[in-house]
Amino acid sequence: MSQAVTHTRQRTLMARFAAFRISPGKPDQMPRSTASPLGHRHHSALAVLTAARGVVQRGWAQNAWYVMENPAGRRRRLQSIFPSRLDRTHVVEACLVGAVMHAAWQQSPRPERAYPAIDALWHTLLGGDPAGTEPVGPLSSPPVRLARVRDLTTWNDRRYRTREEVVDLLDRTMARIAEADRRTGRPIASP
Repeated sequence: MSQAVTHTRQRTLMARFAAFRISPGKPDQMPRSTASPLGHRHHSALAVLTAARGVVQRGWAQNAWYVMENPAGRRRRLQSIFPSRLDRTHVVEACLVGAVMHAAWQQSPRPERAYPAIDALWHTLLGGDPAGTEPVGPLSSPPVRLARVRDLTTWNDRRYRTREEVVDLLDRTMARIAEADRRTGRPIASP
């Protein structure tokens, strides 16, 4: 079986090389990728950040990821970002990171949908990209993202923090992404 997989892979690899040999002197005829990974990360970040802004405006929380309300009107604070039994239809408040995770869940069941938005928020808040050319940044490793979540959570949970400051951070992050897309000539991603 390993020979068949290797043989198939070699054919696929050879097919890619053959595509480049079709016209070695004419780069305009070479196959191109139609989707930029950065453009995709920008679009994902904008879609999630826009939805997260709505979550924060409906209800913002500190010192908890989510505040849930049961049908009887009783509220419960959840301290874990990935609680085992979270009925997302009953979320009435969320912290900054909780709002991003909730917004991402509304668009996809995969938590990875939130990663570009988390990275973009961190870059905006802590100036991770001094030139301002890449507001979302490259894909980061799990330990780096965990540190970014910690930084954003600490910022959100300061006693003097207000909902308006959280909404302002979301707005500034979305504006940075749109401006970077304008500067680079990429089509502006609209959520």
